[in-house]
Parts: sequence; structure tokens; C-alpha cells
Amino acid sequence: MSKGDFELYRYKPEIGASILFTVLFALAAVVFVFLLIHYSVKSRRTVASLVRSQPTLRYYGIVNLAGAYIPFIFGSFVEFLGFAFRCKSSRDTTLLNPYIIQTVFLLVSPTLYAASIYMIFGRMASLLFAENLMIMPARFNTTIFVIGDVGSLLLQAAGGAMMSKISSASSGSHLVTAGLFIQIAFFGVFIINEFLFIFKMTKKPTTISVRSSSWKSLNIALLVDSFLILIRSIVRAVEFIQGYDGQIASHEWFLYIFDALPMFLLVLSFTVAFPFNNIFTIQEESVQAQKSARFDKDAYTKVDMASVEEDIVFKE
Repeated sequence: MSKGDFELYRYKPEIGASILFTVLFALAAVVFVFLLIHYSVKSRRTVASLVRSQPTLRYYGIVNLAGAYIPFIFGSFVEFLGFAFRCKSSRDTTLLNPYIIQTVFLLVSPTLYAASIYMIFGRMASLLFAENLMIMPARFNTTIFVIGDVGSLLLQAAGGAMMSKISSASSGSHLVTAGLFIQIAFFGVFIINEFLFIFKMTKKPTTISVRSSSWKSLNIALLVDSFLILIRSIVRAVEFIQGYDGQIASHEWFLYIFDALPMFLLVLSFTVAFPFNNIFTIQEESVQAQKSARFDKDAYTKVDMASVEEDIVFKE
């Protein structure tokens, strides 16, 4: 393809769909921020009253607990900005900067969602005293997945920016593909981890988990969201393998059906389910169970307490 023949899009972008998803992601992000603030404050008061008379219980500080949702919020705003710049790019398909921004932002936003999923899962396992049910040591479990996620994000971001130039388009596509395969690999392992966690916890529950009614539904929600990201990443990987003239890259509806829609369903599920099913609820149930259950602490010495994430409060 010569420089004169180069086109940023292989189709005429549909501005109506871009506007729709711009509005949807913006609304969902704003609503979720309000929900997070409300339940963070509410949970802080509840947990503070529970641990006041017994400060040796295991629990997270509210900032560390709420922090698990921060990448999710950033991801939602990145999606919003991605589609906002896509609107601008759709109005004038010759503008390079809006095209680069929307390409990069829509590529990397799922990695931010993935980071929140990893962090929420790790906190949930620790609050249930179930770190020994993970594939990897609890001390490194979340860190390893997040590192893989960051690596995937950087490769996709760099590759997406490079694809706007003819001279580096091929190299950029290879970088994006590599980033997507890293994401797929880590998510594949993580999904196995989630399945094994449910199976092992059901077969041999902890004293805390049997007194928590929310962990299963939260884990299933995280599992469904993981599959949404995995499916999206597989389709995007196929897109870049096919190349610029491939079936997926040449038809805009693939972007909306296999990227925008799954990611909005993920955001919607987080937002709608949050009042009923969140990590704050798990923590409250865990603290209440620790206070009421006469569990034998020796049973938990099998869990390497040094491997518990550093931002957990736990004292003998």
C-alpha cells in the first residue's frame, strides 16, 4: 500500500453508534463512582464498629479495599474518551490524532478492567482465609496477574500508536497482537484459578466462607466478566492476525458487537450488581464471621500468613 493509498478506516465510520457508547460509558462511570463512594463510607463505619472491641481481626483498610475498583473506573472513563474521540474521528476520517487516541484507548481499556478483577479476587480470597486454594502463592498471586496485565497494556498502547503510520503499521500490529496474546494467556490461567477456587472452596470450605453468603455470587460475577474480556481479546487478536485488509478490520460492526458491547455489559454488570454484591459486603461478612465463629486459629497456620497481601490488617 502506497502512502497515497493509505486510509485510516476501511469503512465509513458510523457516528451514531459512537455517540451511543460515549453516552453509555459516561453515565455508567459516573453512577459507579457515586456507588463506590457511598458504599465505601457505609462499609467503613460498619467495619469500624465491628473491630473496635476486637482489633486483631483480619480486614482491609477502606482505601485499599476501594482501591481494587480504581482501575475499573479508569477503564470506564478511557472507554468514554475512546468513543468520544471516535465521534470526532468519524466526522473527519483524515484527522490522525483523534484516530490514534480512539484506537489506543479502546484497545487498552479492558486491561484496566482486568486489573480490578484480579485485585478483587485476591482480596476476596484473603478475607475468606482461602489463599491456599489459589494456583500461585497468595503473596504473588495478584501481583503476577497485574504485572502481566500491565505488560499487555503497554504493548497494545505502543502498537496502537505505531499503527497510524505506514512505516510502522506492521510492527505496531505485531505488538498489539503480542499484547493481546499475553492478555489471553494470563486470563486463561486466571479463569482456571477461579474455577478451581469455587470447586475447592465448595469441597472444603473455610470456617469463614460458610458464614459468608456473598462470595459465590461475587466469584461467579468475576468469572463471567473474565469471559467477556477473554472473548473480546480473542476476536481482537484474530483481527490483527488477519491484518488491515481482513474481514474484521474491514467491517465496523465487529468492533461494536465483540468489543464495545461486551465491555459495556461488563461495566453494566459491575454497576447494577454493586449494591447487592461487592467486596465491601464480603469484608463485612468476614469480620462478623471472625467475631462470631469459634474457629481454631491453628487451622489457618496452613496458610502462609507472611504471604497475605501487605495491606491487610491482621494481628495475632
